[in-house]
Amino acid sequence: MNSSHRLQRNAVRPSSTMFPQAFPLLLVAVALAGWAGAAWADLVRFRIQPERSEVTFQATSRLVNADGRFHRFRGEVLVDPSDLATARVTVTVEAASIDTANGRRDNHLRDEDFFHVERFPSITFESLRVEGTGRRLIVVGRLTVRGVTREMTVPVEVDVTDLALTARGEFNIRRTDYDITYQSFLNPVGDTVRIGFTFRGHRAANQ
Repeated sequence: MNSSHRLQRNAVRPSSTMFPQAFPLLLVAVALAGWAGAAWADLVRFRIQPERSEVTFQATSRLVNADGRFHRFRGEVLVDPSDLATARVTVTVEAASIDTANGRRDNHLRDEDFFHVERFPSITFESLRVEGTGRRLIVVGRLTVRGVTREMTVPVEVDVTDLALTARGEFNIRRTDYDITYQSFLNPVGDTVRIGFTFRGHRAANQ
């Protein structure tokens, strides 16, 4: 047998130690894949129903406070109902849908002094993680207003069944943190805005 033949035979002959080393890694990979598949299967997608939900706010000024709401928004929660800490939350609010029951004030809130809705039409929140156990949780996420994103914590009380989810909470933001710096000499506007929400979601039809 010539040397080239011997090299070819040696090249295709598997090492005696290859499979014993790779086999445990293969088992781990299969186990992890199975675990991930099982974990994913436990997650349920709840879509927020705007007609049964609300996003409200309260802003202050020297002469008159402004209580308002946003009428158009959407979102969803992906969660294992048996472990609420698994929740992943996304919410998008249409800034132009702001309503304080005062048309002139609402138009001002939509312009460049405040939300500048032509340039920044959406307010968004995306969760990063959920902390706590039971019904009372802390959702840590990123809130984007007027193109500025800040990380924040939101206390939430949650009720969930196989078919429905309700989440309620309140939190404060500083409008100047989001480049909303307008100020009136005659009617100074407070920096702190109180946000409230009640989200009611129904299990997605394809679940």
